[in-house]
Amino acid sequence: MMKTQIFLHGKLVDEIDTRSIVECVDFNIKRIRQLATDNIQSAGLDESTQKNAALGIYPPERCEVIKSYISACRNEYLRCKALILAAQTNDEADAVQFVAPPVPEGI
Repeated sequence: MMKTQIFLHGKLVDEIDTRSIVECVDFNIKRIRQLATDNIQSAGLDESTQKNAALGIYPPERCEVIKSYISACRNEYLRCKALILAAQTNDEADAVQFVAPPVPEGI
């Protein structure tokens, strides 16, 4: 982040955001995209597992659970992205939070 901190007598008294709105939007979209990716991977869905589910190599029930979870993460990313793109200020864009969907059993 590009913020300038202002100290007075060793105490932080202000923080000035020097990013343009375009820089802030870009930063936050990347941040949310990484959070979605991290959630998918932390659920145990590495790239191979994702490909295997897409190809239908696992039992149909497991494939559907995997695809549904990935879809839920993608939908949350798209929700956040829309809010970030609609933000009028850096503070609004920075305030958007990714709410990870619960990891279903059977993954």
